[in-house]
Amino acid sequence: MNRKLIAGALLATLVLTSGCLGFILGDTLEVSATKATVGDNALSQTGYEKAKVESLDAKRTFEAAGQSREVKVTNWVAQYEKTVGIDGVAEGTAATFVVVSSPDVKIASKSFNPLSKFDNRDLVEKFVSGYGNIHDIRTVGSENVTVLGTNTKVSEFTATARSHGVNVDVTIQATKLKHDGDYIVVLAVYPKRLDESDSVSSLLSGIQHDG
Repeated sequence: MNRKLIAGALLATLVLTSGCLGFILGDTLEVSATKATVGDNALSQTGYEKAKVESLDAKRTFEAAGQSREVKVTNWVAQYEKTVGIDGVAEGTAATFVVVSSPDVKIASKSFNPLSKFDNRDLVEKFVSGYGNIHDIRTVGSENVTVLGTNTKVSEFTATARSHGVNVDVTIQATKLKHDGDYIVVLAVYPKRLDESDSVSSLLSGIQHDG
């Protein structure tokens, strides 16, 4: 399975806009999320390792209240991976767990971050199914997990991923919540023949975000 599968999809599709009073006053707008990561304890318990934690800047020209301004938004992407071997599929197959934090900024009570309207299915369709390696996404079910003190619905999907000319059935888990002024989006992808659900629950419970 392509180790860049989820991160590539996120980097390619994440388009964010925002605004505040400075927009109307003509100030330069720079809005930043606080990074969300997985704690070392959860990583050590699950065997996942940090692949990267990096900021992602986006600049967009936005119009509101008859004014046009360029807005710089800083998001954070944290990616973790677990390398395993699966008989009959591949050696070194990577299970991937990605956490995205993105700022929610409002003008007149309206959010300008498109994530505010996405449910879990939307997250998968926007960030994963648009990426050529994954198709035939099907909803399986959901469970509740406590993330950052919030009882959060985590949805599970199955899909087919194509990597190095081989089709692999995969499980996708997705959720979104609001915490300290940021949207936190989580996506996990792993081969269906593995049962990483307990590990994903531990990673979700181990998310840290100091907004």
